[in-house]
Amino acid sequence: MRTKFAFISALFLLFIGQVVFAQVTGTVQDDYGPVVDAEVTVRGGDASAITDENGSFSIDAQVGNVLVVTDAMGTSKDFTVNKLNMGTLTFGADVELDVVTITKSIFDPGAVSNAGVTRVDAQVIETQTPSLSVDQMLAGKISGLNSVGQQGGSPGSVGNVVIRGAVGLNGGVKSPLYIVNGAYLNEDDVNSINPNDIESIDVLKEASQLAVYGSRGANGVVIIKTKSAKKGQSIINYRTSFGYSELMDLNNVEVMGSRQLLEFQNQLSSSVDDEGMPTGVGIARTPEEIEALSQINTDWNDEYTKGGFLTSHYLSIANAGDRSSSNFSVGYDQNTGNIIYYKGFERITSSFNNVVQVNDRFSYGVNVSGSYTERDNPRDRYNGQNPFFNILRNTPYSTVYQMDEDGNPVLDQYGDPVFNQAVSANSYNALDEMKYTYRSQRNFRLFGSGYLALEVFKNVTARTTFGATYDRTQVESFGQPRSHLSNLLGYNGYKSDSSSDRLDYNWRNEVTYGNSWGRHNLSVTAATEYINENNYYSLINSRGFPNNFQNVQVLATVVPGDTYTNRWLITRFGYLGSVAYDFGGKYFVNGYVRRDGTSLAGFDNQYGTFWGASLGWDVAKESFFDSQRWLNNLILRASYGEVGDDSGLEVYSNLSAIAQATHTGSATPISYPDGIANDDVTWETNAKLNLGFDFGMFNRRLTGTFAWFQDNRRDFLFDQALAAEAGGYSVSVNAGELQTNGFEIELNYDILRIKDGLNLSVYGNFTNIGYEVKELTDGLNQIFPSGAFESMVHEVGQEPFTFFMVRYAGVNPDNGNAQYYDIDGNITEKYDATDAVTLDGKSPFPKYYGGFGLTAEYKGFNLRADFNYQGGNYLYNNTYELGTELNPDNDGYNYFVDAANYWQNPGDTGVFQKPSVNGFEYSDQFLEKGDYILFRTLELGYTFKEDLFKNLPVRGMRVYGQIQNLALWTDYHGNPIQGTGASESSNVQNEGYVSGAFSLYSYPLTRAYSLGINLTF
Repeated sequence: MRTKFAFISALFLLFIGQVVFAQVTGTVQDDYGPVVDAEVTVRGGDASAITDENGSFSIDAQVGNVLVVTDAMGTSKDFTVNKLNMGTLTFGADVELDVVTITKSIFDPGAVSNAGVTRVDAQVIETQTPSLSVDQMLAGKISGLNSVGQQGGSPGSVGNVVIRGAVGLNGGVKSPLYIVNGAYLNEDDVNSINPNDIESIDVLKEASQLAVYGSRGANGVVIIKTKSAKKGQSIINYRTSFGYSELMDLNNVEVMGSRQLLEFQNQLSSSVDDEGMPTGVGIARTPEEIEALSQINTDWNDEYTKGGFLTSHYLSIANAGDRSSSNFSVGYDQNTGNIIYYKGFERITSSFNNVVQVNDRFSYGVNVSGSYTERDNPRDRYNGQNPFFNILRNTPYSTVYQMDEDGNPVLDQYGDPVFNQAVSANSYNALDEMKYTYRSQRNFRLFGSGYLALEVFKNVTARTTFGATYDRTQVESFGQPRSHLSNLLGYNGYKSDSSSDRLDYNWRNEVTYGNSWGRHNLSVTAATEYINENNYYSLINSRGFPNNFQNVQVLATVVPGDTYTNRWLITRFGYLGSVAYDFGGKYFVNGYVRRDGTSLAGFDNQYGTFWGASLGWDVAKESFFDSQRWLNNLILRASYGEVGDDSGLEVYSNLSAIAQATHTGSATPISYPDGIANDDVTWETNAKLNLGFDFGMFNRRLTGTFAWFQDNRRDFLFDQALAAEAGGYSVSVNAGELQTNGFEIELNYDILRIKDGLNLSVYGNFTNIGYEVKELTDGLNQIFPSGAFESMVHEVGQEPFTFFMVRYAGVNPDNGNAQYYDIDGNITEKYDATDAVTLDGKSPFPKYYGGFGLTAEYKGFNLRADFNYQGGNYLYNNTYELGTELNPDNDGYNYFVDAANYWQNPGDTGVFQKPSVNGFEYSDQFLEKGDYILFRTLELGYTFKEDLFKNLPVRGMRVYGQIQNLALWTDYHGNPIQGTGASESSNVQNEGYVSGAFSLYSYPLTRAYSLGINLTF
């Protein structure tokens, strides 16, 4: 015990040695968070300090001294030192740090409580490639938030973002609500936001924060604040960057070259089964044939891919006077992607915000942003139309074009080379479709908000806010009559045009009473919110076009019957009451109650009432901490709340539906039931418990946050299939209870903090999370989700979407046959699908994830490195299975090199089974762990001293170089960072979809190299 005590004492003294006697610490904040790069000086003294990215500082001073805090715009405020740990120093309205005094809304981050709010500032966002969607930029930056790109490295794709394990048992992704300056955005809208416009991102995770947003915020809220001007500020900023990108190689896999494949196929052709009969696997060739074909060694990766180029331009103008401020920006981004014949992603953005303080009692503000994006990414499906299928499966001894006897490409009637279709067993070369088919998705989005705020009378303010998002989506596809696919289908050219018009808006009204007396502070708010979402969709298909360039629908000769339109409307309305009280900024109590109604629920159960409360204690403000120098702050917090979630309810599932179809041999349509309404189906209730603390130690060199959370989803929504005698339809039901729990840690440590010298900091965050189905409807122990791409089950006591498969027992070393476990755990060579069992602990959901990195600064130079990681999840690896399967169906395709590691002689172990007619059976043989570490970003920059520009119109300049996705470490065969394995086969819109459940020829990750410059005028 004495030894242990001595060790702890020595460790304590090691850190306390960094603390200077009579050193005063504190944090400077304004209404929007930490004040960064503010100068702190002692009036009448020489000591000075600069606030860091958290607004924190430490300075040599004594009790009774006056600290002068001056922000970057020259605004100053005095603070008298009354204790060594001064806590939070607030720039209030009296010094007008911001342009105007904005009446705070209950819907602003931290308005109810600061618990559960994690902030990412602009500096972190700026280290990412601008064409990357904002939601993917958050990967590894925030504990409790997991983000994986839906389509890997596909330009312009958005991420599957999940906060604290939010999941729906019908499938899909329980995405958070995105709010940009008061406007509500969906997950598909996120790539319309220009990252250069962002000042900060707040992620809300706890019930005390989420409750004010009702059902839209039940799965987390991401609040994005765009840049605005400060008082007296007049700045023009231009930044640009140029880059080059390349596809990253798939980990742990390699395709065969021509000679290797030819000899391997020849070897397989002599394989026999247990009875000595030929298996029919492989292709026999003479040595002369092998030699001749091996002279052709096509690298299909080179034929289908290209180097990509990234371009970004951004201009902003900010101006602010005494009572108004405005900010205008315009931006352009392009990422050409890495697939030949495709342009990739292009985006034009613009934003404008204006805030006016009309008088001491009335203010108003307007924020408007717009974007136009265009994408033309390749097909993402499981067949020969997918370029990545062709890259991995086309035989290397095939030529790209048809060749004549003289070895020259055969030309078509237009003088172009004819693509060779005999490149694999499916006789389809996707290069033809890629060149002669036009595919484009165009989006025009306009989103913004406006507010009016009035001090009705003393201590009572009123505010009304209107936010709206308009999204016009057009998807156009034209296959030229000359294309091979058009000829296969017999269409003589085909055209598809789909269009979607979506308008979402929300209107919030709130009245707040706020008063302070003595050390008591009280705020009471009553608010209402109305939400309307409506969408109109149309689809036009046609066939038969006169030529390869006139592609308007009116020229088509055939319009098939799948042309249609549809529309839907969703409304929600809620009442909210909130009370916030604190005593001396030391003890905090907050409570809320909200009643919500939704048009999605059953007609007998459309309203729900939800409530919650939170407690906080700023321990560092207690008198017994005044003399403590090693612990700078310690805030304990706890919250419990219930929020309603209707995202699992499909539009109009509360109505019994009638469909029409024609019977075989009859042109007269008939009507039939297509869904049964449940008038009692209602909200999922998400009960959220959170316990945690924030701390700062050793002059805030070490800061961190810890939180333990538990979410109980009661009455979770599920589409239950009815028995055949009941019509075989499905009905939406509240099916049971699901629990997630875990903990989060965020740490930041300043290793070196030297003014005008080297500053070095490291950071890290870790989230551990577990899932359990606690109860199912009607006392069931299992229910199977419909529409899932892989075999999965919901079972009491297990994780949701646990894989349900036959267990693979390896290869019999005596005869090379595959072995399996039967349902009783006995090893057998007989495969029986009824032996499938729940695979305990194996689901697509990660058990842990997070990120870490470092920042360094020295005399204008800055270095930043970021990593993120994930583990404990499982993916079914279809790509690796198909590239190693030895059966007749795989003849004519290329193999992975690993396929040659199969059983050939008695005693062989650690090998694939011997060739057979059936090949691999569906089991957990290719269910792989998806653990990985990704070296996400490395950036080196230099900021020039302002003295260089004092006689020039330029105020400042920064140059930088950046590499994105430097390296990926994983044992997975391929790319484990999968949102969607094949979006045309299973995507977020499909029932039963689960993010990261399988891999199947998706767009790989890309590595990008960029150089940029940032100029301020």
